[in-house]
Amino acid sequence: MPSSSSAPEIFPLVLGGLLLVCSVAFTAFTLWVVLRKRVTNQSQRQEEEEEADATTATATGNGEDGKDARFGGLGSKRSSWVFGRVTSQRASSESAVNFSPALGKIQEGYSAAAYKLDAVEAEVTKLKEEEAIMSWKDLSCSYPSKRSGEPDITTLSNVTGHIRYQELVAIMGGSGGGKSTLMDILSGRKTLGNLSGEMSVLGTAMLPSSTDCKDILRDVAAYVPQNEQFFPNQTPEEAVEFAANLKLGRDERGDHVRKSRVREMLDLVGIPVKARTRPIGGTLAGGVVLRGLSGGERKRLALACAFAMKPKLIFLDEITSGLDSENAVVYLLTKCSFSASTTTTSVKQLCVNMNVAAVVVIHQPSYEVFSHFDRLVMVCKGKCVFSDKLDRIPSFYDGIGRAVPEKYLLPGDLLKAALEWKPDPQRLQPDELVKSCGKKALQDIEERKKPPLGLQFRTVLIRHVMNHYVRNLTNLFARVFIYGLTAFLLGLVFWKIGESPDGQDLQPTQAEAAFGAGLFLTQVLFLLPFCQISTFFFDKNLFASESSIGLYPAWIYSLTQIVLETWVMSLCALVQSAIAVPMMSLWNVSISRSASFFTMFSVFCAGGVVGNTIVLLTSILSFSQDFAFLIGSANVVLFLAMSGGFVPFPYIESWIAWLQWISPIKYSFQAFTWSLLSGTSTSELLDQLELNTPSDVSLNLVVLVGIFCICAACSVVALSRQKEVR
Repeated sequence: MPSSSSAPEIFPLVLGGLLLVCSVAFTAFTLWVVLRKRVTNQSQRQEEEEEADATTATATGNGEDGKDARFGGLGSKRSSWVFGRVTSQRASSESAVNFSPALGKIQEGYSAAAYKLDAVEAEVTKLKEEEAIMSWKDLSCSYPSKRSGEPDITTLSNVTGHIRYQELVAIMGGSGGGKSTLMDILSGRKTLGNLSGEMSVLGTAMLPSSTDCKDILRDVAAYVPQNEQFFPNQTPEEAVEFAANLKLGRDERGDHVRKSRVREMLDLVGIPVKARTRPIGGTLAGGVVLRGLSGGERKRLALACAFAMKPKLIFLDEITSGLDSENAVVYLLTKCSFSASTTTTSVKQLCVNMNVAAVVVIHQPSYEVFSHFDRLVMVCKGKCVFSDKLDRIPSFYDGIGRAVPEKYLLPGDLLKAALEWKPDPQRLQPDELVKSCGKKALQDIEERKKPPLGLQFRTVLIRHVMNHYVRNLTNLFARVFIYGLTAFLLGLVFWKIGESPDGQDLQPTQAEAAFGAGLFLTQVLFLLPFCQISTFFFDKNLFASESSIGLYPAWIYSLTQIVLETWVMSLCALVQSAIAVPMMSLWNVSISRSASFFTMFSVFCAGGVVGNTIVLLTSILSFSQDFAFLIGSANVVLFLAMSGGFVPFPYIESWIAWLQWISPIKYSFQAFTWSLLSGTSTSELLDQLELNTPSDVSLNLVVLVGIFCICAACSVVALSRQKEVR
């Protein structure tokens, strides 16, 4: 019999309309961001071309002076940000030009016998007067033994040393010697093990295991990992600007000042102009390889990102690994190498001009690289073998009874000599921690205006939009296309399955057949999100790296993912509804077709967002992609079994039927059935199949929203506990 018309439920219509409006608004916002970036890039290219033409003309007329004008020489205005006004004697001394005088004495056959006990005592006294930016004493790290009754496993024991301003320090040692452990402790990134000892950073004494130590180091230090991580679709300019904006906030003088500084930093590390607006390159989530920067350029870009955050300390972990000797030398040599479009500034020169100190973990450098360090910290089997300036190396050889080798053999011979080292009880060590200085600098950093949360969220959101969706078409259009194709194929299979002649109510058998079609549409919403697992894992690893330097909190990342996935799922649900509903005739005859369509759209959209959030939470909690697929698929199988669509609840044993209450597919399927039959005489079938709890579309959607909120909150908590295991 024909069904009398009834009023549609308000909540599904409001939810569907709100999601649709937000999707359209966010799509417009995305298009605005894309157009704005294109206009900015075009204007920037024009400026660079004009600047290059002007530089060429100036260089032709003024000779070498043109290089300084183009590349931010010491006298140029563009260099003022990087080449700060350092008035210390070290910055203006010869060491700022020649960084290898320490090995000059060794090269000239300097006698190790000159280093007597009185010289050691004088050095100990002198240490207390030096301007140390960081010092440490008796640093140790141990791990509990897995076997009960056995002593702890010690990986680092009683290491003492210090770093001065503008120094380039090398941490050397054989594999398993403890150099990475020492680096992790000094940089505040050590998360495992029992730590002991003392540290002093910028005039503040602290314990290495304390939270205050990690917080201070996160503010004052930058870290360049061995394996740098970037979005493959991101451009070098965007990477540097991203780090600067989140660490320093927006420049009060305008965005053009920040962009000028970003270009200046890229000039200094030698990133070619043409490569700055092109993708960095790498492996996209899913395995697609995108060509971009070379290995050496990626490492120089990581260095630019670190220096752009204006640190006082910078730690570089195996920065020369994967580079040929020429690229490694470019990193550490004193001279700048100019070309037609770039200039390369060494780490050492940046340290001197920015008044910072750099610590480099390096395994076995060439002599050409090694000779440009100021200080060496050498560890072997967890013990500090040598921690001093390079001109003190002869005393080390004298202590072990070995002759100083030829200069080109020195770096490799040091590793062999370290194995013969034994503690010298006559060698005096400082009886107290060397005091560091720089409380004013630390105070200035702590008082630095933090970027507002709105700016942090907007910065992270735009980066994800551009790199995950705009520049990665397979992650947006392919997903929308797959949802539409799936809906079309299911529409062909279940063609007009819900059509009722002359507006009659569906017969029970026809309604049950329509339920089957709806169940297939519902399970699509929970199965297709699995394609995002690789993307979520990529982002999780990137977040762990960025959170260690305090760029942004976990909730900003989670909220960004939720907003973007809600946007994408709204588009997918809109396409799915626009295709499947008319092809299958999934109309509720008791309300208007427009109200029926928006109700179905809100049901599909809510189910899809919940499915994506569950996959996001599973990815965060899982230790590998394979495990996430395993756990996620097992959950979906259980949720489908307890949805009431395959086997009605009256036929399920009561002792296990309670699992239906934790199945989000149950509520999505029930919302679909009620949106199809609510207000019709056939709705009695829902009572017979026990699909009546909750008993309308609105309540089922409310439950889905509740599940979404719980999963989102759990994602934030789980992500905030994600840390690099070091």
